[in-house]
Amino acid sequence: MPNAPQFLQDLDRKDQIKQVLKWLQEDEELRQQFLADPEGIIQQWAEDGQTLSEDAKRQLLRAIEKSGFSAAYDRYWGGDVVRGQQVELAIAPPTRVDPGLEALPSESPEPQRIVSTGFSDESNPETLVDGGEPLASETDYYFIFEVGQRVAGSIEAEDVELPADQLPPEALLQVALFTFKSEVELTPGKEVGEIRIQPDGAVRVVSPVARPDVDDDLLVRRLFFPIKTPPTPGCHRLRCNVYYRQTLVQSRLVTVHVAQAAADGPALVSEVDYMLSHKLDGRQLANMGQTRLSLMLNDNGNGTHGFRFFGEEQFKNDAELGEGELQDLIQMARGGLRMAAWGEERPYQKGDTYRYQGEFDEARFQEDVVRLALRGYRFYDTLINRLAGDADQAWALADLMLKPGQVQIASKKSARLVIPAALFYDYPLDDGLKTSKYNLCPDFMAAIQDGRDLTETACLQGECPTYEDDKIICPSGFWGYRHSLGLPVTVQDEDNAAAAISSPDTPGMAVSVSTDPNFRARPNHEKRLKKMGLGWEYADDRDATLDMLKQTESQAVYFYCHGGVQNNLPYLSVGPVGGSRITRANLRSKRIRWGEVRPLIFINGCHTTALEPEMALDLVSGFVEVSRAAGVVGTEITIFEPIAVIFAEECLRRFLVERQTIGEAIRGARLKMLQAGNPLGLVYIPYVLAGLKLA
Repeated sequence: MPNAPQFLQDLDRKDQIKQVLKWLQEDEELRQQFLADPEGIIQQWAEDGQTLSEDAKRQLLRAIEKSGFSAAYDRYWGGDVVRGQQVELAIAPPTRVDPGLEALPSESPEPQRIVSTGFSDESNPETLVDGGEPLASETDYYFIFEVGQRVAGSIEAEDVELPADQLPPEALLQVALFTFKSEVELTPGKEVGEIRIQPDGAVRVVSPVARPDVDDDLLVRRLFFPIKTPPTPGCHRLRCNVYYRQTLVQSRLVTVHVAQAAADGPALVSEVDYMLSHKLDGRQLANMGQTRLSLMLNDNGNGTHGFRFFGEEQFKNDAELGEGELQDLIQMARGGLRMAAWGEERPYQKGDTYRYQGEFDEARFQEDVVRLALRGYRFYDTLINRLAGDADQAWALADLMLKPGQVQIASKKSARLVIPAALFYDYPLDDGLKTSKYNLCPDFMAAIQDGRDLTETACLQGECPTYEDDKIICPSGFWGYRHSLGLPVTVQDEDNAAAAISSPDTPGMAVSVSTDPNFRARPNHEKRLKKMGLGWEYADDRDATLDMLKQTESQAVYFYCHGGVQNNLPYLSVGPVGGSRITRANLRSKRIRWGEVRPLIFINGCHTTALEPEMALDLVSGFVEVSRAAGVVGTEITIFEPIAVIFAEECLRRFLVERQTIGEAIRGARLKMLQAGNPLGLVYIPYVLAGLKLA
């Protein structure tokens, strides 16, 4: 504590309180003395020349008496930095506030955690604008976000609560706003705020965005984002996302009518259209793991698709691509995988043959990796140019993503495009050369040839020695090899996306197969799966499969089958060729809905026709929404038996036996195939949280 007699007197009331709280936070002995006898300590300070004003003393003691020291500190510091580090608090409220006055036991009810949003005028920031009235054009407002009791005037279409059951201690959530091109304008540097869920379940602001002239009690409950309405009358939008450890858990589309009333319904409305978790259950959050980057894709409804990025160090930005342009990029990327698999850009046709049979062919491998890198780089480059807006931001994202990490790619309910994120290639690349002018990274190739663990190479630790050489291509430049990816499907009703699967010491696997005699690898594949020592359920026809699905308590359900599309409905075909099929509607009609054990679905659809991601998404979402699966693993293109067998055995072993997260298991299986000189592990898509694991 400073000895200068006038130190506290030179500060205003609020800064006096902050300074005292800082002293108490940094000195545990002083804090305990103060909590036992606050009046006595304050009197000692006064005798030393450090006089606390009566108003500051009253406010300080009231704040501590009402909420405890931890909450009082959060209220006044609001996430500020002390000694260069964010302070983590776990200090119990005092039992005595004033000498001789015993604190009464708390009988307060569990606090509500309803999300409220809305707009307030800069001149009257405490009061929300009536949701039935449009906002004025070219006018400054605050967009507000608060969790607690429903705020009068909230524009939320329905009350969505954030229960804090068994949350991680002092769980920190980020709230970020994103705009749409030429619509509501955000203030640079004022787009992200942070809230913390307190031990008692209340939600407090710890990193404010703006600090309007309102009561301190309101600043600790409510985030104020400064925005400006556009000059053009009409319906405009912005997006409000909530993240935990950079994982997107909720997204709201906020619709704003400017200078004209809505044709029907309210002029201002906020609707949740992506929800990883309806309850933000503590076990959910604790098991999500740390995410390096979240990417959200949504259909903007005007022929364009928006990308919203949020990453570590609060990297935040957005980009927009036309639907046709995005579809072309997706087809270009998948065309590269088809060329590697059967030598044609077009989708699979009966009679196409697998190119990766036999011994390692270095020339073939280099040709395919170069082609995939060029296409993955063009996709990434197109997106990053729109996203970053300038070279510095583009390189900031590249630097952020250099080390291995967990990546979430989320799509809102209406999005029907699946981004082949595993194919993103983000190392420097001169894409104007003939393919024969490129070389593969010699260090990485040496690791493949020596049979070394690829995850331990400098390349896959973010330290590739050829990184700066834009004529050398390294497989570590692909996101699918460097990162653990997850593309979770948004959940409906009252369910949460699963972050863990309940499991005994010996997990189980339910297996459903096609008995097509052309599946020559199946018998030995089944034997190797059985040798993993897992619980085993088995069905080799449609009816037995549906019965098994209804009754299973296995941690994974594995389909080794055919698939396809008929009358625009995707299906799986198990049992004899030409038999009845399994569709999404069967899941509901057979009442297949899992309870405590929500399995991971793994679909190895060999020699399928037309069952590529956009068509398969309906079946995938059926397993998640109707049957409550933890997630689904599928493929970008049709696959051949050699891919299916190697990848599934490695992935399922890592997930079920070694208990790796599914993101780690899929990455490990990709690298297993890569070590054998085969790049086609990149075809698999995990429609699941990357951090999903057995618990």
